[in-house]
Amino acid sequence: METPFKALMLLVIDPNVVISAVLSGGLNAEIFETNFKEEKYDFIAPEFFNIELGNHTLKIANRTRLSFDEARRVLEFIVRQIRFIPLKDYETRLDEARQVLKSHEKDVPYLALALAFGCKILSGDRVLKKIVPDKIITPRELLDMFQSP
Repeated sequence: METPFKALMLLVIDPNVVISAVLSGGLNAEIFETNFKEEKYDFIAPEFFNIELGNHTLKIANRTRLSFDEARRVLEFIVRQIRFIPLKDYETRLDEARQVLKSHEKDVPYLALALAFGCKILSGDRVLKKIVPDKIITPRELLDMFQSP
């Protein structure tokens, strides 16, 4: 699993961070704008996440003040900053992630990916932060790290 990354820190990206960045901007959008300029973080996500985003672009555009084309452009800007990792690169960690998360099944692939790559998950999910606090970094915490030398 030799995957060259260029930035200082590798982070698994929670889909809600991406969707929130498009829908409401704010902290989540600022993360991608700042990272585009400074290239401090390499974002990764399960490969299926890219497909799901494409399938939901119209739904996302309908929930925001942006036109479909504007929403698509924002999503493309964000997606260009994410490397999508095939299941084969983290599937050996799925059972471990399932055991840790128990009934929080939706985040199993994201935790498995974080375990496989030895990194944290960028997420604002409070329940996930309670279950695996050492594996989660919130958007606010990440933005604070951008300002740190």
